[in-house]
Amino acid sequence: MTSVRRTVLILLWIALLAAPASAQMIRKDGELVLHAFTLRHRAATEAIQLVSPMLTKRGTVELQPSTNTLVIRDTPAALGQIIPALRRYDRASLPLTLDVFIVRATRSVVSGAPVQSDLPEPLTKRLRALLPYENFFGQAQARLSSREGEAVTYALGGEYEVSFRLGTIVEEQVRLSDFRISRIAEERRTGASLIHTTLILPLEQTTSFVLARHEGSHEALMVVLNLREIAKQRPAQQPRR
Repeated sequence: MTSVRRTVLILLWIALLAAPASAQMIRKDGELVLHAFTLRHRAATEAIQLVSPMLTKRGTVELQPSTNTLVIRDTPAALGQIIPALRRYDRASLPLTLDVFIVRATRSVVSGAPVQSDLPEPLTKRLRALLPYENFFGQAQARLSSREGEAVTYALGGEYEVSFRLGTIVEEQVRLSDFRISRIAEERRTGASLIHTTLILPLEQTTSFVLARHEGSHEALMVVLNLREIAKQRPAQQPRR
């Protein structure tokens, strides 16, 4: 009898030790939810860049390239942000236009001298408000029409060339990868570009770059960009998955 009682006590003791550990593991597993999201319009490999910053420390994302699917495991709260973001991201590409101006800007050497500009008046006013130059003369300009995800190469006025790859509209901003502007003759001779970088451009806002020898230069070359969405009519919402 004593042996039987000792065996029962030992089993009870083991059960009591095991119960808290088992319950804790169940709670941890219960906090994580698995969601498989199949993209219809965009590459899942690119969508990983959208998902990864939104994961918690315990969250994971796996790629299934054969079905263009992301398998995401994370907390319900995290998935509540990730899945709507993926739905907004997974849509047909939208048409965009990029206005590009190459501008020579100068300061007035003589005080009170008349200021000049051959740019559109709204753009001239904006540049004068932002930059320490008074005179603006257009060297080349173009309106480039493209779509999200496309690569663009275009000659501006025969003297300059611009190239880039458009990203996707995310929170009213678009990434321009490998953005490059160069003088065609100079690049052929030296391989150098005036600008070679990656840009994040807000929609419907003017972005400008000033290329000058030093901060106090009386003359500079400017690149002025304005990115717009051609069609404001967004595609119908995709069915929930």
